[in-house]
Amino acid sequence: MKKVAIVALMFVAVAFAGGRGYGGFVLTYTMPDLSALSAEFHAHGLPEIDDQMFTFGGGGWGGAGVMVGGWGFGGSRQFDGDSVSIDLSYSGGFFEPGYFINIWRGFGIWPAVGIGGTNVSMYLRPVLGDVNFGDILDNPARSSKINYGTFTVAPNISILIPIEFVALQIKGGYMWSPFQGEWSIEDGGNLRQGPQINPSGIYAQANILFGGGDDDGIIGRKKSNDAKNDDDEEQED
Repeated sequence: MKKVAIVALMFVAVAFAGGRGYGGFVLTYTMPDLSALSAEFHAHGLPEIDDQMFTFGGGGWGGAGVMVGGWGFGGSRQFDGDSVSIDLSYSGGFFEPGYFINIWRGFGIWPAVGIGGTNVSMYLRPVLGDVNFGDILDNPARSSKINYGTFTVAPNISILIPIEFVALQIKGGYMWSPFQGEWSIEDGGNLRQGPQINPSGIYAQANILFGGGDDDGIIGRKKSNDAKNDDDEEQED
């Protein structure tokens, strides 16, 4: 996700040279289909996953008409069983081309498609309770981090509401993972018989962006015009 944010900010910097550019914070509500993983949790005495998650991230876009940029997100939840505790994370990153349709003074519609990937990762550790330091050195048990990554396409449409140098972006779309991914263990071991999950699902965003372009914004342009009219009236007097 860090790489996506860096590349996105580069696009924003280029956009200010000619066009418009935005970068800022991304709040995403996701509904990935994790039913197969949830069934495994239930079979081993863990709470089921409700397929809803709020995530945080960042992004940036730039261009004139054609907008190019990217964004990333990530969030986590914890599940505790009798013998194991699991931190489950859901994250992703996208390169996102689109086209901005300026309706009025920078307010517009923005269809786009994200191309990238999503990742489900789990950090599992045994519930040990209170132990002596020497016992951990003799038998540290096993903590594992496993990952499931998939190629994902995310078509979406958003509304951009500019106010001076700040803009509110409301976005809705669908994350589609057409291919099955693979489970891997962080230490290089093989993970067999893992559930084949498909994290496709709808998502919604409310983003706070900074930047602008040729248009001052709905409120900014109105203020500029009002100030200009006042100056013209004073000169006439």
